[in-house]
Amino acid sequence: MPPGKRPQTNTILYTTITFVGLFIVATVVAVVFYLKAEDYRTQAARLQSERDELASSAEIRKIGALVGEKQPRKSRLGTMLEYLNETVTLILGGLPEEDASAQVKVDTANRKVKDILELVSRARTDTTTPAPEAPDNEFVELLASGQFPAATETFDETMKNALPAEKLRELWESTISQIGPFKKQLGSRTEKQADFDIVLVTCEFENGTLDIKVVYNAEKQVAGLFFTPAPPDVLQSYQPAEEPSGEQLPYIVIDDPNTIGLVRTAEKLKTKLNNVAATANATAQQLKELQDRFDDAMAVSFQKEQTLLAEKEKYQQQVNDIKQDYTELQALMRQTTEQQVRTLMTQLEEERDNRKQVYQGLLKTQAELKMAQDKMKRTQQMLQAIVPPPDAEAPAYKPDGRIILIDDPTKIVHLNIGSDDRVYRGLTFSVYDRNMPIPKDGRGKAEIEVFSVAKTFSAARIIRSEIKRPIIVDDIIANLIWDSQKTNVFVVAGDFDLDGDGDNDRNADDKLIALIQKWGGRVNDNVSIETDFVVLGTSPQVLRKPTFEQMEVDPMAMQRYETSLSRLADYQGVQDRAEALLVPIFNLERFLYFIGYREQSARPGAF
Repeated sequence: MPPGKRPQTNTILYTTITFVGLFIVATVVAVVFYLKAEDYRTQAARLQSERDELASSAEIRKIGALVGEKQPRKSRLGTMLEYLNETVTLILGGLPEEDASAQVKVDTANRKVKDILELVSRARTDTTTPAPEAPDNEFVELLASGQFPAATETFDETMKNALPAEKLRELWESTISQIGPFKKQLGSRTEKQADFDIVLVTCEFENGTLDIKVVYNAEKQVAGLFFTPAPPDVLQSYQPAEEPSGEQLPYIVIDDPNTIGLVRTAEKLKTKLNNVAATANATAQQLKELQDRFDDAMAVSFQKEQTLLAEKEKYQQQVNDIKQDYTELQALMRQTTEQQVRTLMTQLEEERDNRKQVYQGLLKTQAELKMAQDKMKRTQQMLQAIVPPPDAEAPAYKPDGRIILIDDPTKIVHLNIGSDDRVYRGLTFSVYDRNMPIPKDGRGKAEIEVFSVAKTFSAARIIRSEIKRPIIVDDIIANLIWDSQKTNVFVVAGDFDLDGDGDNDRNADDKLIALIQKWGGRVNDNVSIETDFVVLGTSPQVLRKPTFEQMEVDPMAMQRYETSLSRLADYQGVQDRAEALLVPIFNLERFLYFIGYREQSARPGAF
């Protein structure tokens, strides 16, 4: 071999050996990695299987929402078990066993809940007790059967006089007409007061219940009878027991796990409680209505009883008077004719003497009255000569305001009074000359009506005016009713012709009263020291007293005659008292002038 090729051959050999060694190492590493990968894949499959048994992929994704907040130093499963333990403890009051499984804990809770609900169901059916038997009261049975004469046989003398059989029938029929027909006796109770035994018989009627209170004296006679409402607790004791239905309550069925939870059970019990409460409220309302009806019925019955007793007393008095008259007449008839004549003559003389004394007393009283009137008249004349009497009508001539501006083309004037003075639209005034006193008849030179009101002034349209006496600035205005400082008091009496047709209008006084009240005045029925003015119409006409034949044809004729007399007496009384108290009196025309309403009074709808 040539000397240059030996080194090259060694290099190739070394390279080959190195490559083979590396291949062997790579092969070993690959085999080891493959074995490890298979082992990891086996472990992963086993862990996936264990995880699937523990929770599905969807449950794992939502594990935070399903379990809730994770407790410190506990896993999600540990947290869920802790929550389960708390729930079971809430139901049972503790855990069955320390290391018991969740299934054992839930089954124990279900079994305990079922046992408790069954005990409640049995307790509900075992606690019902039968109602006491209702003994029959003989007196009440006589009332119920309509044997009123037999019932009154058990009365004492006072009850027999106050409540005979016919009145007892009326009382019983009045009671059942209010509360319905009698059905049965429910029971009775006994009380003792002084020497009386009181038996309260609770009876059922068609529309409710009553206690029939029967009072017995020492001789076992009925000394009192009353009808009163039965107390609710007494009615409860007489209620019949409910028959067990034999059916299991709906919340005992546990085929559906959703129906055995305490919350679900509580909701069902709450619903049942609400139904029971609603039923109780409805029953209470019905009881109240029945109680009200009974109270009304008892009030009517008591009123009727009092009326009957009053009538009885009146008739008894009439009977006693008739008996006394009969006795006196019988005694008189037994006297001889001469005795009768002497008796009558004596009575006649006594009546003549009494009449003579009364007549003499009347003459003396009249003479004294005349002397007193003459003396008072002389005294008044002397007083008037010294001090002139005050003008009673002075308040009527007081001006209420004045004209401050005139617009002749539009027939509008402005007044110096406004809303601050209690002026309002529709108020009317009479206008008088500024430098002249208000005339006695109240007729002004114009009449105005307010149509616009400001705070301190107002505007009015001219309703009537005189060409020769035009309205000028500072003319005064007045209205007898209206006053900015006080409320005037009026009395209205008599008949009035409001429309001027010559006939008195019907209810004219009521229309005048309404006008006065509308404009701020007050109207009283009688004249007193508070009265400011009297509006007096014509004297009421007194009807002719009807004859007996006229009253037979028209039964109301006498009443109308007496009403006309009463109206005339009232009219004269108002007039006399007004004159005595110096209260100004106005007839209708003068009154309308003084309120500025004369022109408008003739228009339709003015009143």
